[in-house]
Amino acid sequence: MRSVLMSLIVGVDDCSSESDVIVVPSALDFVSQDDMLTPLGRLDKYAASENVFNRQMVARSLLDTLREVCDDERECIAVLERISRLADDSEPTVRAELMEQVPHIALFCQENRPAIPYAFSKYLLPIVVRYLADQNNQVRKTSQAALLALLEQELIERVDVETKVCPVLVELTAPDSNDDVKTEAVAIMCKMAPMVGKDITERLILPRFCEMCCDCRMFHVRKVCAANFGDICSVVGQQATEEMLLPRFFQLCSDNVWGVRKACAECFMAVSCATCQEIRRTKLSALFINLISDPSRWVRQAAFQSLGPFISTFANPSSSGQYFKEENKSSEDTSVEDKNRKLS
Repeated sequence: MRSVLMSLIVGVDDCSSESDVIVVPSALDFVSQDDMLTPLGRLDKYAASENVFNRQMVARSLLDTLREVCDDERECIAVLERISRLADDSEPTVRAELMEQVPHIALFCQENRPAIPYAFSKYLLPIVVRYLADQNNQVRKTSQAALLALLEQELIERVDVETKVCPVLVELTAPDSNDDVKTEAVAIMCKMAPMVGKDITERLILPRFCEMCCDCRMFHVRKVCAANFGDICSVVGQQATEEMLLPRFFQLCSDNVWGVRKACAECFMAVSCATCQEIRRTKLSALFINLISDPSRWVRQAAFQSLGPFISTFANPSSSGQYFKEENKSSEDTSVEDKNRKLS
């Protein structure tokens, strides 16, 4: 501003005749061009830029843009449509930046649901599930984190989980799928199981999970299955565990890769909790002895660390006060019985 004023002063001194015209700049000349644009205009300007950093800035500012236009449903939909176009950006860093913003945008859409009906399901969720198979590792990792965050916050409708999320994950774990993508998809299925509940897990996730436990080509997949075996058992319950999962667990405990057997030893208590006492006594005990006697010291070490927790699953609830999920005993009942024992 100082330099501009100096130039004006010099201009006055240099006037040699009345015909010389002094141009006094308006305040509008110093206003940024961006400030003259509408929110959508700014978004369009930088989204079309050849500069990667400008497009990253657009992705970071999407939530702010939505807030600016939230009173106008048509403009909100226009922003969401531009998000869909930005999702096709060839630069991985732009796609990853966009995906980091999706949970925040989804929460905003949920809070403003009357103004933006079905916005998340129609515009955002398809991007999330598509990025699960992205060629870039950073984009895939970001989309996986976004999906789990959305499920945890219950921002995905149950029907969308069944029709849009699970089918894609099942497809990504097909035999001809990319190795890294398959391993990551199995991990996502296992992590989302407690969030989506018993029904969806048993119908849409469990059959493919059982197949993945027997993936003879990739031990990474079997290792992921073994590491999450206890969580899946806890979700689907005793009947599905004993009928469908236990045969797979026996196979994994005898896997030729010690890392898979070690993962089995680490989740042994959770598996035991999902079975009846008879199976613990007649089948799981012998299986655990095999792990304690394993040729690998890493497997033996993990088994010995799980020994105490596994033994605790044999405790009589009526005398020990320890209840597991299959006992169908509420925590309130347990606390009452504890107090009665202390008083007696």
